[in-house]
Amino acid sequence: MAQQHRRQGPEDVDRVVAALDETRRTEFYRDHDMRPDSRFVRDRGRQDPAITRAKARIRTAHYRNRLDQKRIPSTATIGMALVAALVTSRMVELTEEDRGLVGRMLVDLRQRGFDIVASKNMLRRLRNRMVDPADRDGEPGESTGAPLRPSSWGPDDSLF
Repeated sequence: MAQQHRRQGPEDVDRVVAALDETRRTEFYRDHDMRPDSRFVRDRGRQDPAITRAKARIRTAHYRNRLDQKRIPSTATIGMALVAALVTSRMVELTEEDRGLVGRMLVDLRQRGFDIVASKNMLRRLRNRMVDPADRDGEPGESTGAPLRPSSWGPDDSLF
């Protein structure tokens, strides 16, 4: 004779699920003290932010010390050397490629949110500080405007 299965009601299902869960908890529990460590990356624990910042200062000092020992300039030093070369050059010495490079620099500064007029003024102040006034004759100075230029000479190609 075939045994007939009757459909279980919701309370029967709840009773069976509770019995299975109790068996899982009592017989198949995991003892965390007896298990091997399964973490791939160990948690190093939280450090005080002051310690983290001090370690970062040590790493930075070590990096800069290595640069000094190997006589390698930093990016800021290279950038300042380029700016110094730019502001001490005469306009006639700059090639079209040089002017394009300066133009790209100004576009980059504008895209970063800097004011182009203020940037040009800063370059002018650097030029005034670094180049002898006799070599800047006819250029705008600290208290003077741009020199007058006849329109018959063509468009003004001044970078600053």
